[in-house]
Amino acid sequence: MLTPSFVQSSQHLISTCQIESPDKLVKHLQSCGREQFTGQLEIKLLEIQSSTWHFFFRLGQLVWATSEVHSIRRWCRQLAEHCPNLPEFDVKTPLQRWNYDALAELVRQQRLPHEQMSAIIQGNVVEILFDLIQYWHQHRQAKVQLCYKQPVEEAIASAPVFIRAESVCQQVKQAWEAWQQAGLGNLSPNLAPVIWDTEELRRQVSLLAYHNLTTLVSGDLTLRDLGVKLKQNPLSLTRSILPYVQQGVMGFVAVKDLNYSAHSPISPLSPTRSASSPTIRPLVANIDDSRFDHLAMNRILSQAGCRFINVRDPVQALPVLLEQRPDLIFLDLLMPVTNGYEVCAQIRRISVFKDTPVIIVTASDGIVDRVRAKLVGSTGFISKPIEPEKVMPILQQYLAIAPSSHFQQSNQVWSSNY
Repeated sequence: MLTPSFVQSSQHLISTCQIESPDKLVKHLQSCGREQFTGQLEIKLLEIQSSTWHFFFRLGQLVWATSEVHSIRRWCRQLAEHCPNLPEFDVKTPLQRWNYDALAELVRQQRLPHEQMSAIIQGNVVEILFDLIQYWHQHRQAKVQLCYKQPVEEAIASAPVFIRAESVCQQVKQAWEAWQQAGLGNLSPNLAPVIWDTEELRRQVSLLAYHNLTTLVSGDLTLRDLGVKLKQNPLSLTRSILPYVQQGVMGFVAVKDLNYSAHSPISPLSPTRSASSPTIRPLVANIDDSRFDHLAMNRILSQAGCRFINVRDPVQALPVLLEQRPDLIFLDLLMPVTNGYEVCAQIRRISVFKDTPVIIVTASDGIVDRVRAKLVGSTGFISKPIEPEKVMPILQQYLAIAPSSHFQQSNQVWSSNY
């Protein structure tokens, strides 16, 4: 439970209304401040599932906000950025103990500076309001309903820190305008950058830059996560990688929120170290001399949540496979020097790969090719062009990757803009 205990208190509906624009939403938030509202402002985009936001006020000042999107990631970022040296806690402390109520108690005991708690809350509210405004701009036809609710007074009175609604609105307005002016209106800072063509990236950047990018940009960390880790504004960070996105060398994918059990520890000093799932993502090798096909496969694999390695030179395939030990291998049939049949036969002679699925990929889909591929030990066969509808069933069958709206959402990210 990362959110305040007062969020769960009883709520009595006061009134509802519908609004037509993000500007009017900001005016409602500001009016809550002027009228010294105490309670919850619930915002819903009607007819769109999982699109509810909550803002909590006491005497016109914001005390908290909640959203379904990346709540744990956001909390970890705020801790790392504003409160990296919390007293009493260490890296073995379960994440749930780093919650709002625990910090509030430290503030009341004067063991945590009031300013640090204020910065955490303001950072949380700013991110949520920014996301709400962006989401609304992307769903311009959606009807928005505001619900004013009155909580139990004693519960919300326990909040030790209050933020001026006017200052939050002004900060978000400036951030959103700068984001739009940079041409990023359709790109969420909750997306994660991913490298689709490591070889091309290596040719374009210095060795140090290449090392930093391949170390940090793994498809697990969002633009906001990376911004905190690098102590850099997400806007300037995003601008720096856009040239590579425009060339197809890099891209963006949607990622899920962190999901830690009650016993899982997290370090507030570097929460992004734990930003990947506690389970290791499957590793897929793609042996193909075509850069175009590599990019197509990499997009699908990254959006499906897989790690991947590319091998363009079939002669180097076996040493790379032995070093990396992939869980699944896609193998192009027609390549220079040697072909996919020969490579597949070599793979099957190695005992560690006797049970590893090897999927032949080719532009030819004849019965002779399929029979020959089977004779050299291939597990399956897909034809080009490489498309999600062909690759995903393979991932689902051999890596137990379930189809999800998460993949469908990722598959549309910036495909038309870059």
